[in-house]
Amino acid sequence: MTGALLFDMDGTLIDSEPMWHDEMRRFARAHRIEWTTEDCHWTTGRPMVEWGERMRERGVDMDRAAIVAEIAGAVAAGVREDVPWLPGSLALLERVAERGIPAALITNASGENARALLEAAPVGALRFAVSADDVERSKPDPEPYALAVRRLGADASASIAFEDSGSGARSAAAAGARLWFLTTQLPQSPVPAERTIGTLADVDADELFAALG
Repeated sequence: MTGALLFDMDGTLIDSEPMWHDEMRRFARAHRIEWTTEDCHWTTGRPMVEWGERMRERGVDMDRAAIVAEIAGAVAAGVREDVPWLPGSLALLERVAERGIPAALITNASGENARALLEAAPVGALRFAVSADDVERSKPDPEPYALAVRRLGADASASIAFEDSGSGARSAAAAGARLWFLTTQLPQSPVPAERTIGTLADVDADELFAALG
């Protein structure tokens, strides 16, 4: 069986959740709606259309796509300016590129956000991204991971998915991938995980590649 590496983005490779939260609060202030810390945490791992709709319900007079595009664009610009790599992420991607391991980015963020990360990653580390723009149903639906595995020509059961959110963990598991769960957002995975780690700095690259077979 051919295995691949499947990487979530926010909270797994980069510490961008604070950036999303800051831009949401800035947007909310500009449109004079309430957007609390609890609202920010509620958005983690959710499809963007859900929090876009909640902002509309709070009184933002814009369509959902426009709300998402404005906030996502601001975050993408911030990532391009200064990539907030989480510990171990860049080093692991460099090893993935050196070894030519098939790997992809799977995110609920927009294509613009995914492209910002792909541009910053080592050349050859991530072959492509599956973003919210590429699927009909975002995480927690299995569609994003199933699409990535199919495009990589890999077997889901031999592939390892790195996730940090409940919706992402459910998506990867439902697609049949082996889950390595990062505790950057939650103390444990809501579904069984093969391994639980703090950050990608806790991953031994040689051990990981051997685990792929």
